[in-house]
Amino acid sequence: MLAAMTPMQRDNAEVVLLMNAIGAVESGLDYKAKGDDGKAVGAWQMHPAAWITGNQWRERQGLDPISRRQWNVPDNQRQIAKAYVMWLKARLFDEGVTKPTAEQVYLCFSMGYSGSKAIGHDVTKAPKAKAEAAERVGNIYRELIK
Repeated sequence: MLAAMTPMQRDNAEVVLLMNAIGAVESGLDYKAKGDDGKAVGAWQMHPAAWITGNQWRERQGLDPISRRQWNVPDNQRQIAKAYVMWLKARLFDEGVTKPTAEQVYLCFSMGYSGSKAIGHDVTKAPKAKAEAAERVGNIYRELIK
């Protein structure tokens, strides 16, 4: 199905598949999930800083921001997660990682961009739990993209 898409449609579909892989690992895509003493919310376990960054990316694209107070609306979570993944991929690209892997994007997602950059976006240098989660994201993503 992806082969029949235009390059722009394919890029968008790949981002959606990647964010779904991330959500599956983060919470089993549980839209009601709360973690880190309530700081991480929703299927993607978004912390306030990630939500803010996702909104900043949305605003640069001419889209309306989404209040974090409305985190419990599944579509809001999807839109913010997608925006954050798009921002992460753009940051990696700007840094010279022209084809970031699902694992690299996940490290940025779960460790914060700066945390991932500090280890060179290298899964082998990530804490064990993060590396294992990144591997799961990569495996799910590759299955979804077939």
